[in-house]
Amino acid sequence: MMHKIAIYALGGLAAAGTLAMLSQTEPLRAALAMLAVLIATAGIYILLSAQLIAFLQVIIYAGAIMSLFIIAINTLPFAAGREKQQRPTFLRLAGLSGAAILLAELIQIALTFRTRLDIAFSQESVQRLSALLFGPYAFQFELLSLLILAGIVGAVAAAKRKI
Repeated sequence: MMHKIAIYALGGLAAAGTLAMLSQTEPLRAALAMLAVLIATAGIYILLSAQLIAFLQVIIYAGAIMSLFIIAINTLPFAAGREKQQRPTFLRLAGLSGAAILLAELIQIALTFRTRLDIAFSQESVQRLSALLFGPYAFQFELLSLLILAGIVGAVAAAKRKI
């Protein structure tokens, strides 16, 4: 029972962080809300006995990529004194009705969700994953790291040009 409550609490925290991230107008606050979502997701992975995925989630996403986002946000010039624009009533009503429908669907999913997995996680599954990543999929894995590097170089070049 406690396991189920913890998963629902972390899921609620992730959902609230996602809503906070989407509703923020300041990029730094949105990045911090995204960091909370990533950490809550890692907590869910731990509760589902996927410690490797939780560790990678925290180290790669919450650590490296969020640090890069925050550095990029702080180096790019944003309008500090932007005034809030008033949204039309139609957009507000559409957003509220969409949120109500989403909430109803989430409640339905929560009532029928099964939290236990019948899969046994072991050291052997980690070894199989690493053998796949560095075996037949090594080329794709390296291409992904080059793509991330190209994104970092592009972000630095864009920041240098605007400073």
